[in-house]
Amino acid sequence: MKFSKFTAERDNQRNEILFMRIALVGLVLALLANAGASLTVAGSERTILVPPEIHQSFWVSGQKVSGEYLKEMAYWYAGLALNITPHVADFQKDQFLKYTAPSDYGRLQAEFGARGDFIRKNNASTQFSTQAMTVDESAMKVALSGVLQTWVSDKKAAEKQTTYVVGFRYLNGRLHVSEFKETSDQDPFGAASAATNAQAAVTGTVSR
Repeated sequence: MKFSKFTAERDNQRNEILFMRIALVGLVLALLANAGASLTVAGSERTILVPPEIHQSFWVSGQKVSGEYLKEMAYWYAGLALNITPHVADFQKDQFLKYTAPSDYGRLQAEFGARGDFIRKNNASTQFSTQAMTVDESAMKVALSGVLQTWVSDKKAAEKQTTYVVGFRYLNGRLHVSEFKETSDQDPFGAASAATNAQAAVTGTVSR
């Protein structure tokens, strides 16, 4: 009788041990599957920079973004670059450069530095009032036309009608600014000047 009871208890213990082993194996497999899923999605998340205020809907697909999105971001970048005073020049420069395309960072940093030096040296401020925007989706560029006012201390020093172009690159799920320069109403995207510079570079190479 005692032997039968001992045998039954031993079988129960073996069954419990077997059950715990199976449960442990299942838990390990679940952890491995979860780790594999995490590795699969790692790095695939998309971070989209958006301006503080969004005035219209936009879309992002693959390596393309909608014209509405380009306009929103160009308007925001133009504000950082052109609506400045000596007190906010450095902060807005840092915000602008924070989302600059890596290959264009050095050039834009130098251009912004020169603009900031002028603002501080002359105790000046500028304000750009956008009147129209033209977008080139394929080139990812936006031309902003409007009035740029320059103030020195509390006096208006200049006012002119001008155009600026903002160029972008879409890299790793984020829209980066790659170009910001003054152009003209006749050549809003700066295509003519770019062609002239390219031709000059070719001519210089041939001459050497």
